[in-house]
Amino acid sequence: MQGSIQTVHRTWPPAVTGLWSRLAQTPLIPILGLYLLSRAALAAVGYLAVFTVDDATYLATDRSLWCRWDCGWYLDIVRNGYSTASAVDQPGQTNFAFFPVYPILIAALSALLGIGPLTAALTISNLCFVAALLYIHRYARLLGFSPRTALLSVALMCFVPQGFVFSAAYTESLFVLLLAGAMVHLRQGQFLVAGLMAATLSAVRANGVFFVFFALFWIVRSFGWATVLQPWRRPQVFVPVVLAPLGLFCFWFYAFISTGDAFAQASTVAHGWGWHSDLPWRNLAAHLRGDIASKYWALCSLAAFGSSLLLLRYRLYEEFCLCALILLLLWTGQIPNSLLRYTIVLFPIAIALARCLEGRVVATACVFSCFSLLNGFLMTAWTIGRQITI
Repeated sequence: MQGSIQTVHRTWPPAVTGLWSRLAQTPLIPILGLYLLSRAALAAVGYLAVFTVDDATYLATDRSLWCRWDCGWYLDIVRNGYSTASAVDQPGQTNFAFFPVYPILIAALSALLGIGPLTAALTISNLCFVAALLYIHRYARLLGFSPRTALLSVALMCFVPQGFVFSAAYTESLFVLLLAGAMVHLRQGQFLVAGLMAATLSAVRANGVFFVFFALFWIVRSFGWATVLQPWRRPQVFVPVVLAPLGLFCFWFYAFISTGDAFAQASTVAHGWGWHSDLPWRNLAAHLRGDIASKYWALCSLAAFGSSLLLLRYRLYEEFCLCALILLLLWTGQIPNSLLRYTIVLFPIAIALARCLEGRVVATACVFSCFSLLNGFLMTAWTIGRQITI
């Protein structure tokens, strides 16, 4: 070689480089980065709390940081099926309070892969959350917002206070995936897909049926009142409206043939959890006069409503109506528990907030700083089993 050094240049196969090039042009990589960063930060806070504060709750809940409260009920459905038997120390509480789609998916994945129900539940939650983030990004772009706003919307969903439930054995990630997916496919004119996702949505949580109102508002804005008054002219646009309640109806039918009470879900939450309804403003006033936890939940829901007004600023009227109606429904409950958890699935609020923050570095830093501080507090409370994170 006479002193010369010969180097061999290795290149990746064209198929690999082509795939990487296509991935680099999609939002998948930054979305996965935000997802992993937020989950790592939350896990770090949680495990730090486990080892320094109190590990009793951690050891009592299937030995998982991500299994608290409702997680036990979902796993009970998977392992034992639906039952009218009340918990020994919780008279009136039965697993009919929880809707069936999530447990069905857990059981299916567990049987398919031969893994435990909790592992299957956490796998489903995290995969659904990543898919939901992709849909949220797509929805922001469909609304005409910039790629920066779309990615900032994803970041807000990743770091939203109590957003750790998106990775826990809870239904929030599945709910937001189906809601975002149904809304995306509706706007893209894929009415059957939107309807099927909406039907599944209403069997994940009862308020999923409110997609019907979003679809109707969208039809009116897109085609005018004449289409609503004469639906036979464009019957295809009403497919999501017709299909959306079917999931809820199916659960009611199953409850009826199983217990004789089609509304067993409502009955058990009323008798077992004390959930009763009243006028929203009365409940809010009572919550704000209650203990510190009640005040906190009420103020969080009011903050979500205040943020939803940004949707009106950007003329997203059907999105605002959907969020406002769901918030009104939540406020009809006399118990304020979980008001924050129920509102973080309203992703259009995150999109509107992201649009408002775009280009405002200081305001964006302040929002994420507040989110991070509150999230750290709530993750610690979740880990040690404090009811403020129910």
